[in-house]
Amino acid sequence: RRLLKFLHTMSTIGITGGLAAYMLVLATAPPVESLEAYAAMRESLAMISKWLILPSMLIVVLSGLLAIAAHFPFAEAPWVWAKALAGILVFEATLMSIDGPAQLAAELSARALGGEIDPAELAGLVQDKWGAWWILLGLFTANVALAIWRPRFGLKGK
Repeated sequence: RRLLKFLHTMSTIGITGGLAAYMLVLATAPPVESLEAYAAMRESLAMISKWLILPSMLIVVLSGLLAIAAHFPFAEAPWVWAKALAGILVFEATLMSIDGPAQLAAELSARALGGEIDPAELAGLVQDKWGAWWILLGLFTANVALAIWRPRFGLKGK
């Protein structure tokens, strides 16, 4: 159980830190007109997503589900199931709003650098989802809050 809790906690830190780093890099991004620097930045974001955010998210979901299976009282706690459902939904949202767009933006930037796409069109082809990222950070935080406070959701005696 301790190993699962450790993996779950460290992976949550990885997701949150990875998304914060992602947003910070993008907030200080070079303009599209500096195509080489822009393409390098987009490749860096794709790597953050591929090697930090997604693996962390996968470990969080798997370690959480394994913790439910390994510790029977978790299977009876409503907060655990709320957290599990939120975790699975957040995983899907992470794929759709972070990883997919990051990989696409890196590919499009590389194609623009290779002359296949007009750099003036590149900015219109890349869609950054700041609102979704802030919502995801909020959901990551809410999941941590559920784990710390372990609300009873109105159940008496549990």
